[in-house]
Amino acid sequence: MNLLQVIILIVALICSALIVWDALPIEFPGVIFKVFMLIMKLVLVLAVTIFAYLFAGRKKKSSLSDE
Repeated sequence: MNLLQVIILIVALICSALIVWDALPIEFPGVIFKVFMLIMKLVLVLAVTIFAYLFAGRKKKSSLSDE
């Protein structure tokens, strides 16, 4: 795991915490909608994090191949 991947994970954790902090407390009117939106936001952050984590972990291929 390189430094860029660690930074991506830290930023994703902070974003998730801020989303939950903003969404809580969930009050009675519209409970199902608010919970659904909270889950959708967290899934979106997770998907972007996984994509960025995998993209940051790829090794760069050189144009000259060693044979």
